Amino acid sequence: MPPVSLYVGGRDKLVEGGKLIERFEQVETDIVVIRTQIDDDYEHLDCLWSMDCIERIGVRVKEDIWSTTVEEDIIVPEGCRKEDQGMRAL
Repeated sequence: MPPVSLYVGGRDKLVEGGKLIERFEQVETDIVVIRTQIDDDYEHLDCLWSMDCIERIGVRVKEDIWSTTVEEDIIVPEGCRKEDQGMRAL
């Protein structure tokens, strides 16, 4: 399984995001979890559709993807550092 980042809405009534994060930490220990983030103001899928999703989530998603990228012949994304490339690659 590829590395995982979990972005969870704290007011989500459809998915118990906190319990999912807990499961990854305690049970699914063979899975690489890059980041977990609980936004108390968000509900289900707000991290994708909210007006501030880029600032609150998008920047971190870009960092998470970059930290697992191992390809050498690519452009460093704006806001990322070359030395962080692949630091969490398997």
